[in-house]
Amino acid sequence: MTIALITPPASEPVTLIDVKAHLRIDHDHEDALLLETIKAARQYTELSCGQKLITQTWRQYESGFSIDGAVVLKLSPVQNVLSVTMFDRDGNPSALPTEDFQFLREDIGTVLKVTGALNSTLADNGLEIDVVAGMGDFGVDVADTLKRAILLLVAHWYEFRGAIPPSQQPVSVPPGFDALIQPYRRVNL
Repeated sequence: MTIALITPPASEPVTLIDVKAHLRIDHDHEDALLLETIKAARQYTELSCGQKLITQTWRQYESGFSIDGAVVLKLSPVQNVLSVTMFDRDGNPSALPTEDFQFLREDIGTVLKVTGALNSTLADNGLEIDVVAGMGDFGVDVADTLKRAILLLVAHWYEFRGAIPPSQQPVSVPPGFDALIQPYRRVNL
């Protein structure tokens, strides 16, 4: 199983204004650095809690379905499944009609269940599932504690910005970050 980002979020959960107020910055000399750090902090928070914060589209690649025609989606929270494309061993695609699949929220996570005919000769990673995931389109859709966790990361990384650039973060995580994201952490069994 592999996932690849197709469409990134159109916004971030916290704004540049939020971050500058949190850090008590009243100049614009480091706005580019702050914007890059906000993005890195959001990505790290998503990775740490296992949930996408702002609406984004991903493609999940699988080698096949379970016997009952199901695939566990590795993204959370799932808003929609846009398409399911199957590739045979010769590389020929066939799109599964939307009426032939549905997604269900179960104890193990969100599951794509196929109700139509399955191609039993799929190529390796021959199943592509396009998924829209995220808590919502805007920062107001994201829980305040997750936004607070992002602000903590940004402040911490900003404080230690001379040693390591934002693209190489995280080198360290501030105390309290794990406690803030704990209720939203997705646990895989």
